[in-house]
Amino acid sequence: MHSVAVYLTQRLYGGPEEGGWWYDASELCTDPALTAFGITFPNGHEYRARRMSVEVQAHLDRDWNTGDHARSISSVLSAGRFEARVHDGWPPLAFPTERPRYE
Repeated sequence: MHSVAVYLTQRLYGGPEEGGWWYDASELCTDPALTAFGITFPNGHEYRARRMSVEVQAHLDRDWNTGDHARSISSVLSAGRFEARVHDGWPPLAFPTERPRYE
């Protein structure tokens, strides 16, 4: 099974090492207007899932990624960006699942 889901992606501060580092984190959107975009496809239909995610992303860019959400996530003024993602199986609630560590 393949699923399409909408996430809010933000750039988060990782820590002060080497002058500071950042990482991208995504959280599954629970707003009913955004969860309505979620859909699943049976195995063998990955192409349809990817095509649907492109259509959903176009809608998000037009209607949801506006104002502070229109800024790049690398901007300090960004409120994050809404992104449509395709997953094998059910979509995770967030990723990365654990906060990265500086090594």
